[in-house]
Amino acid sequence: MKFVAILSVLLFLGALEHASALDWMNGPIRDIYYLGVQDNRMVIAYRGMGSVYIQSQRNLREYHDSNWMRKNQKYGNYQCHYAEFPLISFPQNIKVVGNTRPHSGWRGHVRKPPVETWTYVRIGSNGFPISQRMSANKSWY
Repeated sequence: MKFVAILSVLLFLGALEHASALDWMNGPIRDIYYLGVQDNRMVIAYRGMGSVYIQSQRNLREYHDSNWMRKNQKYGNYQCHYAEFPLISFPQNIKVVGNTRPHSGWRGHVRKPPVETWTYVRIGSNGFPISQRMSANKSWY
C-alpha cells in the first residue's frame, strides 16, 4: 500500500518527529501532507486542531462519513488526522491550507495564527504526489 510507504518514509526522515503522545491532536494545523488517492478519495494527513481545505477548490467539501478511529484503521495510526476529499482531475497543482480552530489545551490557549500552514502539491496523472513544498507555522514547536 502506497500510503504506508509514504508515511513510513516521512517518519524515517523525521518529518513527523515533533509529536509527543497527544501533541498531534492539539495546537495549530501543521505538518500537512498530501498522501494520494485511495478508494476514489484524495487523502491528506495533518496535525493540530481544526481542518484543511484545498485553496483553489473551495467548493470541495471534506467527507465526514467516518470518524478518526476508522480513518486510523484504514490509513494507519501515525499520530495525525486524515482528511478525505472528492477526486479532481489529474495532473494538478494544488495548495492545501490549514484552518486552525482556536482552543484551550494542556499546553495553554491556542489562537488562530495570522498565517496558516500550507503546502503546495504537484500531483501526477496517477493521483499521487510528485513533489510537495510546505510553509510551516513554527510557533507551536
